[in-house]
Amino acid sequence: MGPYPTLLQMKRSSPLLKQTAHKTILALCLLSMAQLFSQEKEIIHRGEQWLQYNNTVLFNKHWSVFGNTGVRWRDGFESFSVFFGRVGGRYVLTDHVRIATGFTYAELYGDGERKQAEFRPYEEILVVPTAGKKFGLSHRFRFEQRFFNPVVDGKMLSENSFAVRFRYALSTKIPIANLSKENPDFKLSLGISDEVMVNAGKNVVYNVFDKNRFVVTSTVQFSKWMSVALAWNNQFFNTVNAGQYVHTNALWLQLSHTINLSKKNVEELEQEYHDPIPPNSANTLE
Repeated sequence: MGPYPTLLQMKRSSPLLKQTAHKTILALCLLSMAQLFSQEKEIIHRGEQWLQYNNTVLFNKHWSVFGNTGVRWRDGFESFSVFFGRVGGRYVLTDHVRIATGFTYAELYGDGERKQAEFRPYEEILVVPTAGKKFGLSHRFRFEQRFFNPVVDGKMLSENSFAVRFRYALSTKIPIANLSKENPDFKLSLGISDEVMVNAGKNVVYNVFDKNRFVVTSTVQFSKWMSVALAWNNQFFNTVNAGQYVHTNALWLQLSHTINLSKKNVEELEQEYHDPIPPNSANTLE
């Protein structure tokens, strides 16, 4: 037997991945709490408004590509703050395990000008519940490599700083109601998710704890391939200044669209593919 795990071994490892998820939650929470309570805090409060489009293209029961793009404002659309775009690919390894990789480009703005550009490749493992369950938990583990380039007078500088970020997201989707007797795909659901992010790297001094993001989402699914969602996003995150944190409440509007290019009929695809990926799911958390 070679040094790499077989598909059968990966299938058998799903319970181990779930146990690892629980240990990861505890470790990240303890690390975050240790830093939060070890120093005096200055907390800045602000409101934000987010718009986002998500797209998934299915090639077959195993392979898909996805992408999303979004813009963000602060203080009632008065101050433009973020633009980002992401592309990636996903492979369904087992009924419960998916692996993915992708790339994110982001621009940060301040005082009406672009201040910083970020280039962010990443890898992730997603553990999902049994397809068709009315209630189940999804666990996402993501590892990001982040390259930050400053922008001066509209020009991006070649010098950059580097850090890595570890992310753990826990999410669920709860069916609420069918909205049409004639169209069974027209329905309402509620999503809840929480994500903890931790930084690492030689340039990371005061912000080992990066962010905690709690999201509650109401999603209206119009068909098997299209949905719109409105979310309340509560974030608490660190800054590069010692003891300084930002608490935001964001209104997050998303449109999600799935395109089926596989040769299978809709009925032959798993339930996971029938529904557009909910905006609060582990696939669309930025």
